[in-house]
Amino acid sequence: MDEPKVDQKVEEAKSAESEKSKASKVDFDRGVSQINREFQEKSTRKRAHDMGLAYIDLGRTPLNQDFLKLIEYETAKNARIIPFFRVGKKIRVAVQNPEAPETKKAIDSLRNEGYEVDISVASVSGIEDALKFYGEAQQKYRKIELVKGAGKESIGTYEKEIAALSELSKKLETITAEEGLNLLDVTAMKTGASDIHYEPEEKTVIVRFRIDGVLHKGLEMKHEIYKNISKQIKYSSKMQLNVITIPQDGRYSFVFNERKIGVRVSSIPTPYGESFVCRFLVSEDEPKGFDSLGFQDSALKKLEKVCKISHGMVLATGPTGSGKSTTLYAIINKMNTPENKVITLEDPVEYPISGVTQSQIDEKRGYDFANGLRALLRQDPDIAMLGEIRDLETAQTAAQAALTGHIVLSTLHTNSAIETIPRLVNMGLPPFMIAPSLDTIIAQRLVRRVCSKCSTMEELSESEKKEFKDVMDNLEKINHNAVVEVPEKVARVKGCDACSQTGYSGRLVLAEIVTIDEEIKALILNDSSLVDLIKAARKAGLITMREDGFFKVAQGLTTLEEVYRVTNVSGT
Repeated sequence: MDEPKVDQKVEEAKSAESEKSKASKVDFDRGVSQINREFQEKSTRKRAHDMGLAYIDLGRTPLNQDFLKLIEYETAKNARIIPFFRVGKKIRVAVQNPEAPETKKAIDSLRNEGYEVDISVASVSGIEDALKFYGEAQQKYRKIELVKGAGKESIGTYEKEIAALSELSKKLETITAEEGLNLLDVTAMKTGASDIHYEPEEKTVIVRFRIDGVLHKGLEMKHEIYKNISKQIKYSSKMQLNVITIPQDGRYSFVFNERKIGVRVSSIPTPYGESFVCRFLVSEDEPKGFDSLGFQDSALKKLEKVCKISHGMVLATGPTGSGKSTTLYAIINKMNTPENKVITLEDPVEYPISGVTQSQIDEKRGYDFANGLRALLRQDPDIAMLGEIRDLETAQTAAQAALTGHIVLSTLHTNSAIETIPRLVNMGLPPFMIAPSLDTIIAQRLVRRVCSKCSTMEELSESEKKEFKDVMDNLEKINHNAVVEVPEKVARVKGCDACSQTGYSGRLVLAEIVTIDEEIKALILNDSSLVDLIKAARKAGLITMREDGFFKVAQGLTTLEEVYRVTNVSGT
């Protein structure tokens, strides 16, 4: 009877030894690969030195997807060339062999387009890694362009779209309200709008579209037509049709380019009828990465570190529509591994995330953020995201969760990153809970990207040069090594068919990120002033949103006008 047990133990021992052997082999192979890569990089560095060129280790260089547009992917692949830095018309490229015919041809092509090209030599493996990254990014761009390209033949540019909408006010008189609402939704999607605003006035109803964060007037419609459209909006979004004197919220969906688009609806009463804002909830095929959102340099490094924390509270701050939730989704995407249990508490659930448990609050039934978070924590999550910290009860529960080994992600409304600390204090959260629980604060705004098709690079005015110099002086005072030179030229917008005559296409983030280090924790515990907190954050290398904006203007990604528009306070 004992013999089978002995055999079983022998087999288990053999199996354990086999697994140990396999793990050792994996570690050995990984070590050999690392040694080979280091040898290859050293060899490439020497080769670059012999040719009198700079060397670049692409494996350790953050790559910006925006630079992909400078060179077509197939050209980059054939020429073994990777653009990895740009300021205005000055770009830096990494090449495998600067003497290769295809490489020379690609460099000549860039110079013919007016670029000043600085060449660095990269290893074979570095080029391969970068090409893989750019290949994946290229596929993403193609998917996005495919979606946005739907229906271009029918209307085309934004100017034509608006003209068509003007005619649509007459067409709405001849079709059903259901057809009219669907036509308005689809047309708005073709312009790249994120929202439709229906605004009744005394004699007419104005319909406006928010494109890249800025409202544009689309059309006017008669009150008798709007009466039917508003009823259709309420019916589709399951609002109470007979209630017109109090605000209501709802949701509906429609199909665009073979995709189901969710619409979040909000209504408020006005003297001339109900006003509606319809927000399109367009989820990406793949969650966005930090670099594609616009995070760069120190901000990018700080976010990468955030994704590796074991506990603590991470807060994204800014006004409505500043991309806070998108940033938190990007963090969740990085943290969402088979080993982690991720649960979100949202109002409402806007985008489905594979592998994440998402719960929608219902305040009418007592399921608010505070109660929901307590219930969520009983589900044993590693990572919890709640849509917003609105009150002391929610803040206390979130802080306690962070102190007991959880990662808590949430949003808050403050003007800057460091102002989050006094905001939490004012809510009633004691400093002895804030200091140990708070890990990182991300404050952000969104600016429009310049259109790559029609924007031009023009010289700065004297006042603009002074603004850049002030930014440099501020950064020099804190001994920060991310100082930029005053660019010779900056982007100016014009407008073309590709950008719907707006001069802009897409948006990117301006961010300031504060990591709560030991000095800041001590200041919080001592109830120090906001001025002292700012000084400590600057000492630790804080770059303000306005300064981040100037860096991106210097790179030709946006304009000074956009930076001024969204950062209404000067950098400290």
